[in-house]
Amino acid sequence: VKAEVFVTCPGRNFVTLKITTEDGITGLGDATLNGRELSVASYLQDHLCPQLIGRDAHRIEDIWQFFYKG
Repeated sequence: VKAEVFVTCPGRNFVTLKITTEDGITGLGDATLNGRELSVASYLQDHLCPQLIGRDAHRIEDIWQFFYKG
């Protein structure tokens, strides 16, 4: 899994995450936290992305539930 985190609009609380699997499947996601976009970017890169390694990219609902339920 290759993960890229972009702070697309500094000061506008908007972070975009682009994930590409070894098979070339690409997904985009957005995250935000009022005034803390760099913290969000760091959390995604350091904590969320490593949890995606080895997961089946086609099982979107399972992955969503995993992160939602923590």
